[in-house]
Amino acid sequence: MILGLGVDVVEIARIARAMERLGERFAQRILRPEETRGHLTPTYVAGRFAAKEALVKALGTGFTQGIGFHDFAVVSTPSGAPQTQLFGAAHARLMQLGGTAVHLSISHSREHAVAMAIVEGATRPPAPDFWPEIG
Repeated sequence: MILGLGVDVVEIARIARAMERLGERFAQRILRPEETRGHLTPTYVAGRFAAKEALVKALGTGFTQGIGFHDFAVVSTPSGAPQTQLFGAAHARLMQLGGTAVHLSISHSREHAVAMAIVEGATRPPAPDFWPEIG
C-alpha cells in the first residue's frame, strides 16, 4: 500500500548559482559524505536536492520534526538507479508510518531535475490529527 508520495522539480541553474556562490559548503549542507564521492556537478546536486525534497513530502513532514537533508543518503546502485537510506528523525517517521520500503526515481533535462519518492507499507497509515472523524 502506498503510504506517501512526493514529487519535486529543481532548476539546475539555481543550484549552479548556489554552488558558485557558496562553493563546496553548499553541497556539504545537503549531501552526506557518501553522496559526495566523485565529481559534484550542478546536475548531480540538483537531482539529490530534488530527491530529498520529494522524500520529505512522501513522509508527510517537509523539513520539520527534526528532519534535515542529512537524514537521507541518496546513492546509486551498480545499475545507476537511485536508492535511499534514511537516518535519524526521517527513519523514525518512516517507522511511525509503518513504512517498509522507499522507492525513488530521479531524472534530468538540460534545465531541470525531477524526483519522485514513494513510501510503501503493509497497512494504512494513521490519520493525521487535523482530519475530522467521520461516522
